[in-house]
Amino acid sequence: MGLTGLLTLAKLRMSVSESVAVRLWGISSMVERETAQNTD
Repeated sequence: MGLTGLLTLAKLRMSVSESVAVRLWGISSMVERETAQNTD
């Protein structure tokens, strides 16, 4: 595996972790909205 392979792996890992973080953030904000509506 050359340098380009390593760079591609690093890019892939970054994008995967970013999408997971975005999904988790979206889920938590959805839950917050639901609980806020239920207490009204």
